[in-house]
Amino acid sequence: MISFENNNIPTYIKNRTSLKIKSSLSTKKVISCKSVWGIYKKKHIQKILNSYEKYNNKIIYIFLVTDSCDEFDIPSNIRFYRTSLYKSKKKINEFLLPYIWEGIKRFIEPLKKTKLPIVGFCGQNNQYRKKTLNLLNSNKKIKCNFIIRKQFWGGKPHGKKIVRDFQNNMINSHFNVCNRGAGNFSMRFYQTLSAGRIPILLNTDVLLPFEEEIDWENIIIIANTEEEIVNKLLNYWNNKNIIEMQNKCKEIYNNYFSGNKFFNKILSE
Repeated sequence: MISFENNNIPTYIKNRTSLKIKSSLSTKKVISCKSVWGIYKKKHIQKILNSYEKYNNKIIYIFLVTDSCDEFDIPSNIRFYRTSLYKSKKKINEFLLPYIWEGIKRFIEPLKKTKLPIVGFCGQNNQYRKKTLNLLNSNKKIKCNFIIRKQFWGGKPHGKKIVRDFQNNMINSHFNVCNRGAGNFSMRFYQTLSAGRIPILLNTDVLLPFEEEIDWENIIIIANTEEEIVNKLLNYWNNKNIIEMQNKCKEIYNNYFSGNKFFNKILSE
């Protein structure tokens, strides 16, 4: 049994688990309700962490959706799940929170293999993406399907046309560039998996979810340099069954991140 500390459990957590949750502090496991979606200031986050030190006989789960990469002092009784962090600086009770709230729910057929690999991207071309996009775009063995926006979500977050363009760009590409944005994580990474397409990811000291269970190195394109991304992409295209790998990406999303899978898994352990 799991409980939460008051009646204000965030809907983004409550709607993502089918486990029975009580409104009390009577259980061993307690979900914190103090973290607001997008909270960023380090002192505010640290204050939330510190507030649970007195509950040292309980396991407190804190879920933080934010771009913040700050380091924190984390009391030992806390299980701190956050969207943005650096793998090399991760503490023992600090974990990755996958961004699982905007996946594509409908079934999409794998994209058939074409003469050239099609690489998609729709979004802002920031410092972590520019060289990757330029190298891909200049390579004659790759077909690029890029839509460059001047603002986050084209300045109209969740606008119907913006979302439609984003999803169609992803669906009509075998691969999708998923390099980080403001935080050290990628929403697009999970959206790509949900569409049954193959993520391309520049490793910026990222922590990938369930690394002990999922053989990411053989499923996605992940590399430490932009040049390595291009080489790995071409090798992947020439040596793997592209239909099979798209299906594998969708399977991983369905098994680990869709619906209530993620929260049920971690809260049941």
